[in-house]
Amino acid sequence: MDAGLIPANLYECPVVESRQVGAYRQVSFVAPEIAALAQPGQFMMVRLAGKSLDPLLPRPMGVHDVDSDLVKMIIDPVGKGSVALAGAAVGDRLSVLGPLGCGFDLEGAGPAVLVAGGMGAAPLTMLARALAARGREVACILGFKTRSQAMVSELYRDVHVEVVTEDGSAGRCGLACDLLPGLVEKRRGRELPEIFACGPAEMLAEVARMARKHGARAQVSVAAHMACGIGSCQGCAVSRSGGYVKACTDGPVFDAEDLQWR
Repeated sequence: MDAGLIPANLYECPVVESRQVGAYRQVSFVAPEIAALAQPGQFMMVRLAGKSLDPLLPRPMGVHDVDSDLVKMIIDPVGKGSVALAGAAVGDRLSVLGPLGCGFDLEGAGPAVLVAGGMGAAPLTMLARALAARGREVACILGFKTRSQAMVSELYRDVHVEVVTEDGSAGRCGLACDLLPGLVEKRRGRELPEIFACGPAEMLAEVARMARKHGARAQVSVAAHMACGIGSCQGCAVSRSGGYVKACTDGPVFDAEDLQWR
């Protein structure tokens, strides 16, 4: 490829750790440039480097955490691309474009309630730590289908965590949004709690509805199919008041009030 066509934030990164976390895989790689710039809520486009071009397209992966020069991601191996990434071994190299997109706005004050559904728990780990570092009270509701998925909740540190599973095998039985009204009311003081959410569209729509009911601000990270991650393919359109925007460049984080919910 012509050097002039290679994005400045495309890196080839060595994998230094790969471990199972319940139903998911945590992969860590060396990427000092990404680690220095990544903000909670941003993502990367990732594929295996120097191997088969099948699958051809990279996969969008949220920045789960950073540690010095290391960047960590959580993978749910459900399709050909994610299975290939989950199979990355120490010493393999990844082609990583990032960090991409707009992350969460951290400038608010007062208590914060984080709501995650399934893999939505992965990028909120970094957010929880960033908010706590700013002196904000942080409470997390993490919803999963099974105990195996819920094991990712063990990666959260020094914040209040409530786990909910649909089959009741870990934590409470139910859905993440079942606990949201109670946590919002419990933390209501001079300032309303601010809600941050990442998960399936149905969950985000319910978070938006509840936030509106309680008069609280909600920031939501939307999941959308992406082929490029840089706004060229038009494949990640999201409906917003006044038209459509791109999840990859205008998001993936939006104010819940700005989006059109079905």
